Amino acid sequence: MDVLATSSPKTIEWLNIVKSNIKKKLPSLEYNESKYWASFRNPDTHRNVVYLQPYKNQIRLFTRLPLSFDNELESTPASGNWAEMYPSIFKIRSEHAIEKAIFLIINSYRFDMNEKLE
Repeated sequence: MDVLATSSPKTIEWLNIVKSNIKKKLPSLEYNESKYWASFRNPDTHRNVVYLQPYKNQIRLFTRLPLSFDNELESTPASGNWAEMYPSIFKIRSEHAIEKAIFLIINSYRFDMNEKLE
């Protein structure tokens, strides 16, 4: 099985930058990859806090954050349970968007932890 079959060298590089930064800031988050997706999993709640879907020229970041959290979030194209769990996406279209993606991943993790406490 090819890992991240829809990605490109450019989006794999962006993904590696995201991974290394998240590892420094939230070392407890678990990173996983499959053929089309990568994810960061919260070991406390056993839920994925974000899914990353790399393509040739962008990475779609599916977050647990409500759309109102940030004006750069877009409504998820997903439906059903998936849309309830991951209501917003952010698109990494350049290296400049990586810092924002890291911010959103950290806050998606915090949002997940707050749901655990409720």
